[in-house]
Amino acid sequence: MKVAALDLGSNSFLLLLCEVTNHAVTKVFQDEITVTRLAEGVHSNRKFSEAALQRAEACLSSYSKEILKFQPEKVLAFATSAARDVTNKDALFALGEKYGIPIKVIPGEKEADLTFAGATYDKNDLEGVGVIDVGGGSTEIVGTENKGVKGVSVDVGSVRLTELFVGGDPVSASEISKMEAYVIEKFGEKKHLLPKITNIIAVAGTPTTLSTVIQKCDYSDEAVNGHVLDLAEVGALRDQLAQMPLNDRKNIVGMDPKRADVIVAGTTILKVICEQLGMGEVIVSSRGVRFGMACLWDQL
Repeated sequence: MKVAALDLGSNSFLLLLCEVTNHAVTKVFQDEITVTRLAEGVHSNRKFSEAALQRAEACLSSYSKEILKFQPEKVLAFATSAARDVTNKDALFALGEKYGIPIKVIPGEKEADLTFAGATYDKNDLEGVGVIDVGGGSTEIVGTENKGVKGVSVDVGSVRLTELFVGGDPVSASEISKMEAYVIEKFGEKKHLLPKITNIIAVAGTPTTLSTVIQKCDYSDEAVNGHVLDLAEVGALRDQLAQMPLNDRKNIVGMDPKRADVIVAGTTILKVICEQLGMGEVIVSSRGVRFGMACLWDQL
């Protein structure tokens, strides 16, 4: 079964073109990411800006050409946190219709389920396994309970926190403290809903970027998938990144320049939530929502 799965996130749009057999991705033909910053200004204005919609359109136009060449039997496109928060989501749906991409908005709990499915579809023993997805607008954390999946969605994301708390360049210690307190508060409201997690997998741009920066390498699936991040090292790197001017941050080996302005907030979210769960390390995965969508294409 040839599937095109699009994860239209708050910070990035991702396109996966793949072959799926028995609810597992068996061959990846294309796996592409484009930073669109769809959530820019959403927390304050509750609507997509014209600039964000223009970036989204440019990306969807490009992706539609790739999908057309691939000729999939199923096309799935899910929008997440930013689209849940706005009053003009119809503008995004209209772009989907224009380019033949059927966009749906999914609730945070469904996003958490798909994140877990995508990060664990090739693993056999899921006892105690948790998955965290630090997005631009929200963060999903999910684990297993009684052989089922149970997760939460927390309204803390790298774009949202940057817009709320980061006003200077470099990022001040006071701004970091405020971000940490905010994450602790918001996660604390939902932490009790999670099952017991004994080891955790992290997906999305924040952990993969930290992985490439720590390894001083360009992004590749081989480099980041399965790489273990020590949270003490992550905290030290976060502080180092915060103390750098943005232009210096953009030029670090392994850093996506388009992610440099939100990486401090994203790293803070990852660090704080994993510490709150009692973790000392986290396993990086290059999978996520789009892989979960592909694996469960017949159930969506």
